[in-house]
Formats: sequence, structure tokens, C-alpha cells
Amino acid sequence: MDIKQLKTIVSIVDHGSFQLAATALEMSVSNVSLHIRSLEQSVNSPLFDRSSRPPKLTESGHNFVIQARELLAQWNKFNESLIRNPNQGTLRIGSVHTAISGGVAVALGRLRKLDPDLFLQLQTALTPQLIKKVQNQTLDCAIVTKPPYPSMDVRFIEIAKEELSVVAHGQAIGDNFLEILTHNPYLRFNRQATLAAFIDDELQRRGIQVDATMEITTLDAVEALVKNGLGVSILPIGRGVRPLSRDLRVVPFHSPEVHRSLGIMVREDCPKMHLVELLVAELHRVYGSSEN
Repeated sequence: MDIKQLKTIVSIVDHGSFQLAATALEMSVSNVSLHIRSLEQSVNSPLFDRSSRPPKLTESGHNFVIQARELLAQWNKFNESLIRNPNQGTLRIGSVHTAISGGVAVALGRLRKLDPDLFLQLQTALTPQLIKKVQNQTLDCAIVTKPPYPSMDVRFIEIAKEELSVVAHGQAIGDNFLEILTHNPYLRFNRQATLAAFIDDELQRRGIQVDATMEITTLDAVEALVKNGLGVSILPIGRGVRPLSRDLRVVPFHSPEVHRSLGIMVREDCPKMHLVELLVAELHRVYGSSEN
């Protein structure tokens, strides 16, 4: 039994299959299977039920993965303690798509210049998926839209409040946000995204009926579609970051003003909290906000 084998079984659980774990670990599926069989021989018990497709963890497998995560966390702490430069190492960061094209890319660039020895790993997903990865310690932290309910074992550090605004092309019908939303095709975010649910709840609360004709996952895609006259949308507008195209009309979604809270989700016991704090500081500088 070795660390690589422990990482393999945890990766299978986190990604949902042997195939996806092999891709994430840059291994062949056969090597992944060999790692699991070796572990099963070590503990003298089957860890996966192979009668189902994809194979599912047995009860022994569930208990083993819990212990494997704890051992890997201790292993990471041990490795970090050996690094002379406290800012050296790897920071595994997750981010929602809607933040990457904003201030996040700028903050990551500043962080890299701050200490070239720091290696950054970035992956994107929806807020619920990212929070789960932070809880499972697959990620060190994640930049997410604040969820409506607190999550176990993690805390939310706010980095910015972004005003929600209606965006439309020059020929869109309407002079105010209500007319624009009700007289033009509406482009919505992926309904599984926390931001999309937040916007939908606000539309429902105000009794605004929209004609949703497309569902999109990134701000860049929404902006491009709006710019080409395919509809209107509601976007979070960060202060001083990523100005929208001048061809777009931006109308505040006020009465009252609505903001989405963007922040970092991190475990209380994160062994790389000192690196996460560096990222938080750079994000605050970029967004021009302060932690509440």
C-alpha cells in the first residue's frame, strides 16, 4: 500500500468512475484497476462491488476511503512542513465560470508574480460541486457564489459584492429593466448554478415573467450572444474588473438594488490556509473590496 494507491481510490470516488479517475491522474484504466486490486489484497477485503456499472464502494470501501482521506491530508501537511519557503508549493483552486472572466484571472496573475515558486492548479465547476471538492479536500479552496445555506466543515470569506444588471444589445426593446426583460428573449445561466437560482428567485419575487430561449454556462458566452442580438440577460457586474463591451446597454436591476456575494470557500482546518489568505488578499485588491 502506498500514497499513489490511496490517491487513486479517492480520485475514483471523487470523479465517479475508474475511467474519469484515470484521466484525472494521467494513468491508464488498467493501472487504476491494478492499484485497487493491490489495495484490496492489502486489506483482504473487496473495496468495490463490481457487479454494478460503474463499480460502487462496498461498506469496507466507504470506511477505507474515509481513512484514506485522513492519511492524505496528513501527508499533505507533512510535505508542506518540509518546504522552506512558506509560499512555495501547490494551491488547488476551484472557481465558478462566472468569476474566471472577471477579477479572478487578474488576482491569480498577481499571486504568481508575488511568488514564482507557487504553483497554481485551477478547475471550474458549479458552486455545489466545488464546495463538495473543498469538503473532500480535493481542492484547497474555491471561489464561489455564496450559497443560500451554510455548508458543513467550510466557511465563506466574502471578496466582493457584484451588482446584478440587465444587459442588452443596442436594438433591444425597452427603456428600463422591466421593459427590457419582458419584451425580449431571455438568456439564462445553467439552472444548476447557484447564481442562476439566485436570479430566478429574484425574478419570481418581483413577479417578472421572462421568455427564456437559451441556457448558457459562461459570462463570455452570454455577452457574445447578447452582443449579437440573440437576447438579453442579467449579469453580475464587478467594480473595476472586466468592463463589458461598449456595444452593450447595461441597466441596473434595482428597486431595490440586488447583489451577488462572491467569495472563497475553505475548510477551517485547511493546511494551506496561509496560501489561501494570500489569494484572498489579491482578490480583495482586484475587486477593491474589504472582508466583512
